[in-house]
Amino acid sequence: MKKNNKRSIPKIRMRLRELADKHGIPELYDLANETYRNPPIKRASNQSARLTSSLAAEIRAYVTRNPNLHQRAVAERFNVNPGRVSEALNELV
Repeated sequence: MKKNNKRSIPKIRMRLRELADKHGIPELYDLANETYRNPPIKRASNQSARLTSSLAAEIRAYVTRNPNLHQRAVAERFNVNPGRVSEALNELV
């Protein structure tokens, strides 16, 4: 039978610290501390257009006229990401 080894990072971190205490291995504490993410130094600016209700209506009209286009192509046409196209098509805006 195959064992499922899916543990979250916090659980792995906790286990490393338990093993460090049990076996007296300080390096395991160091490894546990390395499992945290570093904060982003600089985030890229948002380059896509904001999805307004009027832009969403334009996207829906465009897709109605061009039903065979992929959402990525529609997104590029309107300078939004494909998720915004999906929101517009599902009338979430």
